[in-house]
Amino acid sequence: MLDEVCKRPEGVVFETKSGLVVIKARVVVDCTGDGDLAARAGPPFEVGRESDNLVQPMTLMFRMVEFERAAFLRRYVPGFERAYVAQSGVHTGVRETRKIIGDYQLTAADVLDARKFDDVITRGAYPIDIDNPAGSGTILQRLPPGEVYDIPLRCLLPHGVDGFVMAGRCISGTHEAHSSYRVMPMAMAMGQAAGVCAALMARAGKTPRDMPVADV
Repeated sequence: MLDEVCKRPEGVVFETKSGLVVIKARVVVDCTGDGDLAARAGPPFEVGRESDNLVQPMTLMFRMVEFERAAFLRRYVPGFERAYVAQSGVHTGVRETRKIIGDYQLTAADVLDARKFDDVITRGAYPIDIDNPAGSGTILQRLPPGEVYDIPLRCLLPHGVDGFVMAGRCISGTHEAHSSYRVMPMAMAMGQAAGVCAALMARAGKTPRDMPVADV
């Protein structure tokens, strides 16, 4: 388990069965989803929506395969006539936890207005999709047809911390914007950009903020 992270870019401290282990690195990429590494490095972060800090609900996953059980679905749902539960309760889909504050915080207006940035590292078109943190219901707001919005590199850089790059749902954005960029395709694209940025930084001996975005 992660115990703590050094507040300097020289390395990360892990607690393992063998004791404390220090992994030295010129650059740390946080793809934990929850922002575990970046949060311990000292930047501010938010949890949930601004009004009450409630987060979007989690989802329990299950898998169905062909067999002779799961009577309700077999009886009432077309396509499940020979299905049964193969896996249940062992996979929880987490939508929202920490959002680390970065050099820029993406907003709902940025998403819905399809805003473009000079330091773009990936683009998205998924709508704002908020499952009600307090009960039932979903807010769904789409971008203009055929439009995309940019995610700037600044959203991947924890504010006031050098030697860190973030990717995935823990990057810098509001509760509303997060509901769009949290999805897997965009997390994968951010991970690619963060990895490229980190590799270039390590090779050039620069900080993330010194890297030409065009190179990333």
